Amino acid sequence: MHDLTGMQRPAREHTGPRDTPSNAALDLQPASVFEVVTRQMVDDLIREVSATRQRVDALFYLVIAAVLGDILSRLA
Repeated sequence: MHDLTGMQRPAREHTGPRDTPSNAALDLQPASVFEVVTRQMVDDLIREVSATRQRVDALFYLVIAAVLGDILSRLA
């Protein structure tokens, strides 16, 4: 493989998946006040989006029910 300067790069060796140490746990605790506030804002946003989606779903089903009702009333 050549880069822009024309010099050859050494090929990367594929050694398989990386081994992670079994004792290295992922720390999810916030390290600063900024992270606490940001996490709280993201959690609030998730709740708001979920509530909005529920309202949109309810509106969608209401429209579908109204269309089906109209179609059935015209058939009768």
